[in-house]
Amino acid sequence: MAALIRGRPRCRCSWITTSFGLATGRSLSSSARNPSSADAQEVAEAFLNKFSKGQTFVRKQLLDANQLRLFSLTLDRPHLWPSSALLSKTLEETEPLPGTPVPAGYHLIYFTPAQLPGILGLDGTDASFNPEAPFTRRMWAGGSCHWPGADPSRSELALLRVGDTVTEVTKVLSCVPKVIRKTGESMLVVGVEKEFRNGKDELCVVDRRNWVFRPALDPSRPASVVPKRPELSRTELEEAARGKIVREYTRSEVTLFRFSALTFNAHRIHYDKAWATQVEGHRGVVVHGPMNLIAMLDLWRDETVDQGVGTARNDIVYPEKIDYRATSPVYSTEPYRVMMPAEAVDAKEADVTVVSNDGTVCMKGTVTDWS
Repeated sequence: MAALIRGRPRCRCSWITTSFGLATGRSLSSSARNPSSADAQEVAEAFLNKFSKGQTFVRKQLLDANQLRLFSLTLDRPHLWPSSALLSKTLEETEPLPGTPVPAGYHLIYFTPAQLPGILGLDGTDASFNPEAPFTRRMWAGGSCHWPGADPSRSELALLRVGDTVTEVTKVLSCVPKVIRKTGESMLVVGVEKEFRNGKDELCVVDRRNWVFRPALDPSRPASVVPKRPELSRTELEEAARGKIVREYTRSEVTLFRFSALTFNAHRIHYDKAWATQVEGHRGVVVHGPMNLIAMLDLWRDETVDQGVGTARNDIVYPEKIDYRATSPVYSTEPYRVMMPAEAVDAKEADVTVVSNDGTVCMKGTVTDWS
């Protein structure tokens, strides 16, 4: 069966996350002390004592229509939902109407970091739930999202909607010391859960995130840049895509800047090329991990609606959940693909992968449908 190439947004995405056995960018400079597992355990215990005694952190926010509009346009999607294409105006011309459901994954545009500049880490990251030094270099490693309010057996769906005032409840679940197999470097893996409830106090989204915290880098010491592997030939790319639905992306630095601005994400690897290459050892600015997550969800929902399968109500479709894990960065201007087996569209579970054109698997996800 030939690959089905979908002509949606041409963009490019990556995630600066490390899988637990995988090193990204660079190691610590020789002048920095490599923390021991005992150090990591001590910091982990202190972090849990501070954040994980049943505390919850609550915020409320109005789901603004223009913010969602700009987010969708940044992703090169002029309509939020397939049925929106039947309207006379695109998002370039008008905002989403009040009550419009927020697509799966797009809740990430709301409840963005809200810190003064002095609270941010040296690399620009939000330090709200950071362990103590030296474990201050944060990377988003994966997680899961559940949409309990989208259960099609409900008489009325509980969804996040434009114009609603939503409550976010955050709590720390875990903090576990780990060792990177390839380098022997200690790190911490922090699990955080966020619940999102609508104005009726109905649970709409449960978002669990795993963050990796590694020792900080010394900006004064140049990093060695990760070399680029040769891309696969066109024949090899076609063979790898056989029997799969494929969406191609090449993200620009402009897209990454807009995504950073809208999500209020100041992590410098996404827009500061000098920092990304000279300090972190990447070969370019890194595409945001959440952008890959959304690309996987968008592929699944577009195909579910286009092929008339699944549990869509008027083209409004949500999965039951997605589990995902980032395994390698992707860089701006380098092509990559999001792929899903063609037969998985109407299946209970669909494995979706993000793969760079050199064959590196950058993210793995499993979308679980309600049916």
